[in-house]
Amino acid sequence: MTVGVNISHDASICIKKEKSIEFFEESRFNKKKYWEPTQENFDYISFKKIKDIEDHFIFSFYGKENDDNERIIENICQKYKIKNYVYDKFEHHLYHACSGFYFSNFDKAACIVMDGGGANLDNNFTCTETDSIYLMDREKILKVFKTYSGTRYSSFYRNFEDKKKLLKLIENLKNNSNNDSVLDNFTVDNGCLYRMTNDYTPGVLFTHLCFTLKMTSTITNGSRIATMSEAGKAMGLSSYGNSVGMREEDLAKQVQEATYEYTVNLIEKALTNCNTRNIVLSGGYALNCVNNYKYTQYFKNINFFVDPCPHDGGTSVGAAVWYDHYK
Repeated sequence: MTVGVNISHDASICIKKEKSIEFFEESRFNKKKYWEPTQENFDYISFKKIKDIEDHFIFSFYGKENDDNERIIENICQKYKIKNYVYDKFEHHLYHACSGFYFSNFDKAACIVMDGGGANLDNNFTCTETDSIYLMDREKILKVFKTYSGTRYSSFYRNFEDKKKLLKLIENLKNNSNNDSVLDNFTVDNGCLYRMTNDYTPGVLFTHLCFTLKMTSTITNGSRIATMSEAGKAMGLSSYGNSVGMREEDLAKQVQEATYEYTVNLIEKALTNCNTRNIVLSGGYALNCVNNYKYTQYFKNINFFVDPCPHDGGTSVGAAVWYDHYK
């Protein structure tokens, strides 16, 4: 048995046995939406579902400011007497991909991960991993393409009240919807193309939109206070908007259109570089049901599968799957 534990928002556990998976979102137990552990409050009620604490644990998380995750893990392990565990804070997107691929039942697929906010790459919080493409089968995982964006930690990610600025960000994403900008830096390592950019990507643009439209919720856990974007509300609002204009529904519509174009090009990149017609979508942006349907209409001969748990909660599943099948 392997137990995956997500310690970011949408905290969850996955109990993976040889022929079964049990998945529990902690918020279903403690009734606190988006709950995530802190050093002071790290108790998972859902741990009561684990029968044998001696088995292997693997922790997943997306990266957050005031990085105290090692201490949180230490506290959890001490409380529950966990001796065997793995923690790699840089493989957040890999766990998303493993979760989606496992549920898809494809023998081979290109797994596209688009993060709602981005997975931190270092403790300095200078950039985040926002888009990733993996080629996966039942035996191996190959990294194909990754985008690292410094947007959330630049001066661009400010002034959420300025709707004209949001329009400029939307236009900029449209102009660079082929995932390429003259200011980007590209490197290749072990066959994977790495893109460094200061442009917005779909998840980050949606987050900016939600702050502009004040579609957010505040969560509190001990000393930790976080503001979460309510992207689903913005996606719903877009149905009433126009492709031009400054009304809230118009801005939401334009963000939907710009991020759709970007993602179409990302899917085409996956199809070009991976010898498969199977596409798996995961990460927070894969919750965009409206655009997910449009991809199936645009790519008529492609098999799509959307991770049933593409938000961060699903990384507990992906971490357990990765450990059992690929480590």
